[in-house]
Amino acid sequence: MVYFANKPTKLSFSYRYNPVLRNRRRRYDVAMNMERYTTISQYSLKRGKTADFLRRYGMVLIFLGPFLVFFLLFCVYPLVYGIVMSLFKYDIANPDAIEWRGLQNYIKILFDSNSQYHNDFWFALRNTTVFAIVVVPLSIIVPLIMAILINAQPKGYKVFRALIYLPSVLPCSASGVIFIALFGYGFGYVNQWIGMDINWLNSDPLHAWFIILLLCMWGGWGGNFIILSAALKNVDKSLYEAASVDGCTGFRRTLAVTVPAIKNQLLLCIFNTIIGYFGLYGQIYVLTSGGPEIFDGTSAVKTTMSIMYYMQQLMNGSRYDVYGMTSAMGMVLGIIIGLITAVQFAVTRERTGGDKYGKMYREYIADKQASEVQA
Repeated sequence: MVYFANKPTKLSFSYRYNPVLRNRRRRYDVAMNMERYTTISQYSLKRGKTADFLRRYGMVLIFLGPFLVFFLLFCVYPLVYGIVMSLFKYDIANPDAIEWRGLQNYIKILFDSNSQYHNDFWFALRNTTVFAIVVVPLSIIVPLIMAILINAQPKGYKVFRALIYLPSVLPCSASGVIFIALFGYGFGYVNQWIGMDINWLNSDPLHAWFIILLLCMWGGWGGNFIILSAALKNVDKSLYEAASVDGCTGFRRTLAVTVPAIKNQLLLCIFNTIIGYFGLYGQIYVLTSGGPEIFDGTSAVKTTMSIMYYMQQLMNGSRYDVYGMTSAMGMVLGIIIGLITAVQFAVTRERTGGDKYGKMYREYIADKQASEVQA
């Protein structure tokens, strides 16, 4: 019995007494053994790299995995599916009758003035844009004023801070029920208090939009209030001291010191609020259902219709072949929101709030201290 590195091999008679054959067999066994060890070494190296990767990023994958699955299923997949559907005419009642449209859906809603989809889309988009332009300044100024007052820490400020943020916790449906109880026709508390019988929600479009505005502000100022309150706490107190030395107090100090110091947070609140109001839906659904309606000679037009509410009504309407058209509208709205987000990144990139004014005041204090030492 002769043993080699790979495994014991029993030589035949010819191998045993023939040196040439015996050496040839020995070289063969050595070569096979080296190949086996090379394969094992490569496997061990690969396994070591895998173990090192898991040791480094294993916990990251464990905690990030559920989010990635959720993101892929509920964000990436619907986005890709919506892009594909916007290129077809799809009838949910007859899925086999799908028809390729290309960019015709986009052309129809954007440029075809003879199409009802075009007119309704631009009407709803105009309502949404005007509403955002009107509400966004109020949704920033009012929380900023409340944050400044609370930051002064008056008596009972913690209670007021909780009350200010409380409406943001309520769901939109609950807030809508509260406002219906306040402004409802015939039974609303506001009509009882003022001694009048005004149909706030279903008679005049301006009245209806005003109530929607109040509900949006009441339920939405809590988030901006928290962000701005946290930003005010991080403002350097020496800036206010230096401003007081210069005789800058009150409203002037707010404009010269506070607003520049929290500029980035203000921009964040502004763009987030704009994007949020382009998704306006729940408040309209609960309060007015798109009404009051007016007649344009051919059909009834819902005057408080936002772009999101119009898309939802189109999807749930009597026609089943509008899924492609609605998907195209959603893609257009997504492009608009994407452009707003790009502007936000461009405005806030590599900027720090209050640096210019902070540097000026710090240099002023340093010069003043140096002059006092020399005197």
